[in-house]
Amino acid sequence: MTRALLVCPEPLGHKQPAGIGIRFLEMARVLRADGHQVTLLSPDGGAITPERLREATAANDVAVVQGHIANELFAHGHPIPTVVDLYDPFIIENLHYFASRGAEVFHHDHATLEQSLLRGDFFLCASDAQRLFYLGALLAVGRLNPVAFEADPHLDSLISVAPFGVPPPRALAPRDLDTPRVLFGGIYDWYDPILAIEAVALARERLPKITLTFNAHPNPALTPQGKASEARDHVRRKSYDFVRFEPWTPYEERAAFYDRFAVALLTFPQSVETDLSMRTRVYDYLWGGMPIVTSSAPGTDDILARYGAGIVVHGDSAPDFAEALIRALSADLSGGAQRFAEDHQWSRTLAPLVRFVRAPRAAEHPRAPERPSILSRIKRRIGGPL
Repeated sequence: MTRALLVCPEPLGHKQPAGIGIRFLEMARVLRADGHQVTLLSPDGGAITPERLREATAANDVAVVQGHIANELFAHGHPIPTVVDLYDPFIIENLHYFASRGAEVFHHDHATLEQSLLRGDFFLCASDAQRLFYLGALLAVGRLNPVAFEADPHLDSLISVAPFGVPPPRALAPRDLDTPRVLFGGIYDWYDPILAIEAVALARERLPKITLTFNAHPNPALTPQGKASEARDHVRRKSYDFVRFEPWTPYEERAAFYDRFAVALLTFPQSVETDLSMRTRVYDYLWGGMPIVTSSAPGTDDILARYGAGIVVHGDSAPDFAEALIRALSADLSGGAQRFAEDHQWSRTLAPLVRFVRAPRAAEHPRAPERPSILSRIKRRIGGPL
């Protein structure tokens, strides 16, 4: 049995976790099921203090951390083997905040990522595309070098893909197609909620009872609300009565919440964030049995095509999204959603984490070979001794 410390950057006490919080709760469950003792810290009630981190790291064999709270762990905790979870590419997501918050956000994100890459012993990411991105970053900070490459040519001992997962498949309620409800969910600043609103407005010309629901984020102080404010202003300005803004649903109650909806909708512009992010809600909505209509993104496109569980719309045309919603509501896509859930159990997606926690180890941090001297470079160039 290993004693594992999980340091989550998001509050969990309100029982309404977003993506990162969900991932840490499921990490804890999977590790406990594998026989390990787990301590889960989150910022609730000031639980993550320098003293608490010193105590917790002294009492545990391995740590798992994500995001900016890693700075506190590395600064105040005792050195123990540490897994840095990189599934959320925050440095890319937060590029959206430069206009409203200036350069400080980027510089803080960059320093955080750099220190995590230098100090972590093992890394998790969400996709093959993310793995290549982070391998480039590890190369930039010196962790990927000729010595490390010779020891492990694929770098599997350094970074592994551990996607988001879902709970076991469940019995699905029949979809209400007479008064179809569309779920968008929380609004982050890299989404396009107004496109979604206008798509549903057009769909109402053929389905007059269709509605659209957004959720208020449970941690608004941690997540800028620019696009959410724009969406509310747009709804008021247009006097749309078919758009709902509802509270975030507690994690353990979301199955019944999902049963109210006939289809999920995601709209977002194209960017490098689109290329690298894995949408948490795509996984959870499919587990909930909802077909998905979405803007194109590499990871999402592949999932929906492989399982036949949704429709991808290329471009930003509201009429195209409206047509896709109508098609999704008339199709039977629930079987694909259930097959997806069967294949993406948390115990399977988190297997790299489980393997590391069973045998935690501190990385050797091999240094790159020193730059050859001028003399040795001249010798190599002329092909022999001087």
